[in-house]
This record gives sequence, C-alpha cells and structure tokens, in this order.
Amino acid sequence: MRFSWISWASPSNTSPRFLSDMSHRAAIREEHDPFAVLGLFPSFLRVLVFLRWTSYACPHCGQVFRRDFWPEKVRLGHGQRACDECGAVFDDGTREWPQLSVFKKLRFFFPPLLIGISGGLLLAAILVSILPQRDWRVAVVGLILALIPLFFWSLIRWPWVFRSIRRYNATSTSK
Repeated sequence: MRFSWISWASPSNTSPRFLSDMSHRAAIREEHDPFAVLGLFPSFLRVLVFLRWTSYACPHCGQVFRRDFWPEKVRLGHGQRACDECGAVFDDGTREWPQLSVFKKLRFFFPPLLIGISGGLLLAAILVSILPQRDWRVAVVGLILALIPLFFWSLIRWPWVFRSIRRYNATSTSK
C-alpha cells in the first residue's frame, strides 16, 4: 500500500530580484510514506515507519530528478533546472543563501539528525551536572562532545554558503 501527498514546491522568498525570474513552473513534490500503517501494529517492523522520502519531478513530463530522505531539506542553487527528459526549464525549489529566511538558514546548518545527537549529548551533560555527586569535568566533556559535531558540520557547510552568495551576487549584478 502506498501513501503519497502531492504538492507544488513553492518559492521561499518574494524578493524583487527573485520575482523577476519567476516565470517557470514549480517542480512537483511528492511525499512517500509506504510504511505509515505499520506504526499501528505492535511489531519490530514499526521501525520502518521512519523510512520515507520526497520525490521532485518535472512539472511538464513528470520525470523525477531528485529524491530526498529528509523532509523539508534546504538546498542551495539558482532555482532553475532543465529537464533531462523533455528539456523544459522549471523551478526546482533551490534558492540562494540571501533569499533564504533565517529559519531555513539555521535548518541548512543544523539538520534534525545533528540537532538530535548534539541535543542528547547536551542533555546528558546537564543531567550529570545536577546529580548529587557532581563532577563538573564530565559535564564540560559532555558539552564539548555536543559542540564538536556542530562545529565540523558547519565547517563543511560554509563553502557551500560562500559559493551561493557569490553566485547570487554575480547574477544580480549582471541584470
């Protein structure tokens, strides 16, 4: 049994620069939750509830060009794509860094899995610090362990942000 919800990918910004380029149809977004029903039954198969993905397709011919396993994943790009199948140009849902809202910028830097890992380590460090026999060194080590993944992930993401800003500035000055 397949459950899916179809919606149109919508632009994330309405700045004047973006609206001037907004002449293309948006990509078709389709959510796939094939194992959603298994959550109702007591079994080890309930873990399959978390197996889900989102497909993005050309609005002209329906050819799928991307699948994401994270819901609402933020992607950087100029926002237009030519379909490999039919050759039509459409809005693929990507946006440049200056066009993103603050929330989407934070989500780009700190995806849910990373927040879950770091948040769990941070919570453990806080709980250790309030135990009757406190050891502040363990809490500090827990805090450092919570911040290490965030630091390294940010180091990986910064070059993408700088490339996006350069691309945005190059296209805005050429108009």
